[in-house]
Amino acid sequence: MSHMFSTLSTLRPPPASGPLVIGLTTTTAAAILAFFALRPPAIPPSSVIPSPRELLGDLTDKEKDYLPYPPDVLLGGRWVDTPYGVIRVYEFGPAKGKRVVFVHGISTPCPVARDLLWDLVGRGCRVLTFDLYGRGYSDTPLTPHDHRLFSSQIIFALSSSALHWTSFTLIGYSLGGGISVSFTSHFSHMIDELILLAPTGILKRSRLSLLLRMVHSGWVPNALATLLVGRQLKARQTQNSSRRVASDPMDRAVVLDVPSISEWQSREHRGFLYSFFSSFKYGPLYDRQEEWAIAGEYLRDAGKRILILLAKNDTDIDPVLLPEMLELLRSGEHGGQEPERVVGIVMDGAHDFVRMKGRMLAGYIEEFWKESKSMDWVY
Repeated sequence: MSHMFSTLSTLRPPPASGPLVIGLTTTTAAAILAFFALRPPAIPPSSVIPSPRELLGDLTDKEKDYLPYPPDVLLGGRWVDTPYGVIRVYEFGPAKGKRVVFVHGISTPCPVARDLLWDLVGRGCRVLTFDLYGRGYSDTPLTPHDHRLFSSQIIFALSSSALHWTSFTLIGYSLGGGISVSFTSHFSHMIDELILLAPTGILKRSRLSLLLRMVHSGWVPNALATLLVGRQLKARQTQNSSRRVASDPMDRAVVLDVPSISEWQSREHRGFLYSFFSSFKYGPLYDRQEEWAIAGEYLRDAGKRILILLAKNDTDIDPVLLPEMLELLRSGEHGGQEPERVVGIVMDGAHDFVRMKGRMLAGYIEEFWKESKSMDWVY
């Protein structure tokens, strides 16, 4: 021990005035200053970007009606304060009807499913839906938009109801499908049936372009990545603008003008682009096969049924994925029983079939429920 101390005592630093020490000290100081100057500012955990609800106070009721997305486009709207900001929730339909929760996709808020939801209400359902964080009239929390955030939001929406939503049919569209599978893998006891409409979750990240793979993996700085994703989103909106239909969003006789809602959202919701990019980077979009298998196993053991509906001309969720979806959710169970517990259907349409073919989707869902012998609630 004494030898060690004597050795240490012989180690002397070079003179402080030496050019080597001065150079190293200067370089180190400059590097530290550059690190703190260039790194992104720390974001307090509670920070949120408010939704366009802040603008509603300056509008008359008539002016609100002329918005592409009027805040009362669906019935039973309410503001719900959550730890991650205020969200917009809608709940309508007969109080004793079959309970249905709908989760929308990555870019368009919940009115995208207006016709589907109204048709389900017309068939006797009690429907609850909401705008995901950063979409429509829900605030953007500056935190990763992953399955934990979205599962928490479902719980927040349910707990805001005067009714007891202890069990329900969960319907998820696109990203909402991936969210629904993730939710089911943790809260399967709450699920009566799981219905997936062109769901994300088992897409292959390896099939993304090199640039998008780099963005998804975090190799591209967030500021640049957000700009790139924003440009891609704007290009898609420009492409879809030709499908715009001048219509009253309250008029169910006319197709909902979703491109106008998307443009309004991009323009007025300062947190939308953050939420879109964060959902792309952290949300349940890619390579979640294990999570799907877990959800399938839980529902199999409980004897709960699953319906998957895909669109024949969908370029986002290719219908060739259906066999893999069925295999994962059947969780080793062989088909052939009557009725099939896990059902997959490919129907006419594209990825926007929830908007364009809502009534047809409601028909498929009703047939599925009839096979399940759970239609005694229909008026």
